[in-house]
Amino acid sequence: MYSEVVPHTQPPEEIGLDISPYAILGLDENAALADAEAAFSRMSASLDELKDDDKNGVLARKALAKMSDAIAQIKDVGYKSDPTSSGELSSPENYTHPRLGQICVASGLISMEQLSEAVEEQIVSGMPLGEVLQDKQFLSPIQLEGLLLGQEMIDIPSQCIDPDGRRLIALDIVSEDMVLIAQMEQKSLNQPLVSLLERRGWVNERLTHALEMDRQN
Repeated sequence: MYSEVVPHTQPPEEIGLDISPYAILGLDENAALADAEAAFSRMSASLDELKDDDKNGVLARKALAKMSDAIAQIKDVGYKSDPTSSGELSSPENYTHPRLGQICVASGLISMEQLSEAVEEQIVSGMPLGEVLQDKQFLSPIQLEGLLLGQEMIDIPSQCIDPDGRRLIALDIVSEDMVLIAQMEQKSLNQPLVSLLERRGWVNERLTHALEMDRQN
């Protein structure tokens, strides 16, 4: 049976992503309220400039809405920071094999758009994802066989462990699958995760700059 992957489109809290409002703003859990307000002010001003941008507008508006919720939560006098919901996982040692869709995209054989199309067909037909990919001629039988063999030889984190990746998921800018695919590439390319997401065109440099993600991981 082929392994299957369904792109995550549900909100972060529904895919098990527990992230604090401080992490959504890119701050440490012990940041002062004044620092949180200053960071929100800077980033919201930068995001405002992108709201009418053809490439970044929709994502900028999503990010601004999520960050507005985060700063409101921080200002809530009853809010208590939870160290377990920071941007970085404290126990990232759980690993698994990549799902078929993830390794297909990571290998460059198909795009995320082709994967989404195949998954939609899989849901309707009930066919294994691998068969759908072949029927649509996205993969040859030889390519699929090679991917299935490689799938068992690769270990990846079972969830996103990168603080910037978790933040981008929480801001509804990228999917969890996109980040996990970038984490696979990160093992061999040794580049910051945000740079890999930008290289694939899944996030734009102007948007990550507005979110103050210019630091190197």
